[in-house]
Amino acid sequence: MSIYHKDKTLISSLSLEVERYSFHCIVGESGSGKSLLVRSILHMTDDQLTYQGNVDIDLLHADAMFQDANSNLFQNITIKQHIAMLYDAKKSTLSRAEQYQEVKTMMTRLGLEQPEQLLQYYPFELSGGMAQRVAFILSLIRNPQCLILDEPTSALDVQNRTKFMQQLMHIISERKMTVIFVTHDLSLVKDYATHVSIMQHGQIIESGQAQQVMHHPERHYTQTLIRTAERREAYATG
Repeated sequence: MSIYHKDKTLISSLSLEVERYSFHCIVGESGSGKSLLVRSILHMTDDQLTYQGNVDIDLLHADAMFQDANSNLFQNITIKQHIAMLYDAKKSTLSRAEQYQEVKTMMTRLGLEQPEQLLQYYPFELSGGMAQRVAFILSLIRNPQCLILDEPTSALDVQNRTKFMQQLMHIISERKMTVIFVTHDLSLVKDYATHVSIMQHGQIIESGQAQQVMHHPERHYTQTLIRTAERREAYATG
């Protein structure tokens, strides 16, 4: 896959292989092309995309769900209206009360207090961290086989980030989901990823099993990212 804008190459001859049921992190500095990559995955033609071996692009559109760091919520309708709209699109057989209860239970799991009250809020009334978690919960309503998350913890403090990641791992295990997780935080890769791809200047320069890449990086750029992350972690812990 290559992506161009005017005379500038944004993504250059890139190939990404994601294993089924993996937790695949895409890592790079700001401007490396990682967010553009995942946004493009759902708009590729069938001869450009391989997912779970060989899957028709229409099936991927039905079975993949994308959530970005800005939560992609409609600002003019309440969270409760979002829930109703998504369950209706899914043609759910649950009653409306059961639908709301499912979402409220998930809110509690992710550390969101007073879920009944949250249902009445508009997205613009939520903090950044709350909006990210609500958007994530809503993305689960369709029970996607592949969940694409772009910096889902960027607005969370350390305590809520840890709780979110722990619950995310439980959820993907329960639902047998594949996750593509965009992040600049290598500590998340170290703690949770099964696979990782490192991006620089619109290219994947290194990719493989997370522990192999983290402990035996081959590229100088990857080595620099890891050393920088280790220094920051050491400084933060005193």
